[in-house]
Amino acid sequence: MLRLCSAVLAFALMVVGVSPFSIELVVTKKVALKGDLEDLITFGLLKEMSCDSRGNIFSPSNRKYGDAINAIVRFPHDATSYRKFSIDELPHLESGTITDFDSEPNGDLYVLARQVLKYSAVTVPIEFGENFILHFDEGGSLQSQVQLKLDTDHFSPTGLAVLKNRKYLIVGYRRAEGKTYIIAEIFQSNGNLTAKFELSRSGAKTSNSGRVRSTRVYNPIAIKANGFVYVMRGTTSEPVYVLSANGRLKKTIQLRPDGLEFDSPKIAGNDLIVSAHTPLSEEPETDINPQLRRFPVFGLDTGKIVDEYLWQEGSLGLACYTPGSLTFIGQDLTTNPSGWAIFEAKPTSPAQGSLRATGR
Repeated sequence: MLRLCSAVLAFALMVVGVSPFSIELVVTKKVALKGDLEDLITFGLLKEMSCDSRGNIFSPSNRKYGDAINAIVRFPHDATSYRKFSIDELPHLESGTITDFDSEPNGDLYVLARQVLKYSAVTVPIEFGENFILHFDEGGSLQSQVQLKLDTDHFSPTGLAVLKNRKYLIVGYRRAEGKTYIIAEIFQSNGNLTAKFELSRSGAKTSNSGRVRSTRVYNPIAIKANGFVYVMRGTTSEPVYVLSANGRLKKTIQLRPDGLEFDSPKIAGNDLIVSAHTPLSEEPETDINPQLRRFPVFGLDTGKIVDEYLWQEGSLGLACYTPGSLTFIGQDLTTNPSGWAIFEAKPTSPAQGSLRATGR
């Protein structure tokens, strides 16, 4: 019976493209989110959760019963306090939405927010107005609200990075004939456009099947790390574009294997970890491990997978990553009534399945 179960499990792993040598994760610490903080946290919208070098977690917070993000919430891993950076009281943004944010080492937070002129019947933004960069200090006080001279004709902004020279890098996309083109625009601190260029001049296919599990597949993100800005979509069909801290293209990194779609990219040192999507055309029809999830780690020097974490829980969002430790946030189904919590997860065995160690 055990041999049969092992064979079925191995087949299920192959169906979803998972290596049987992946590193299994186990929860080592759990912190419950209480009160207002539990109600504010969300994931699964345009912007994923992230962390800074000071140990803070940042989560988007949406207006309830809608897809508009109206605040960014910062809190420590022990969830003992939180700070809310809201746009609800700001001119032109009372009913607006947040597209992206960038936290600085000194604690300041920059937010890319959009005026919403029209919502659908289910409160999804469908028509936008002006675009703004908001600068909050560490305590949450608004320091400036700059309107970008942003032309959104055939351009959808999706990512923000504050450059070294206090200019703003806005990345986004346009689509044409089944392809997506990543566009980068650089703005001065007063909101004036200084440069605009296409990173993917020939474009790349938008998705594998026309359907995606996350909008990150076609929404570019800009991640600052290692003194660079890494611009990418949630697909290995498009390379990672590495820009200098001043916004100049330095090189590209081609991730392998081709055709992998993902969301929640995080960079720590030379590691790029993502939450991989199960191919929509290869959904397993078995009840064995229905929530199986893969978190491949790519080496930024080669673009190849150097490690791969495997976890059974499918309802949690990836918030933070350091080599050997992953932080998730989501619903804790072990409590009654169930509530939201922060989960720290680590390998069941320090050397288990490491692709680095085996040289695969």
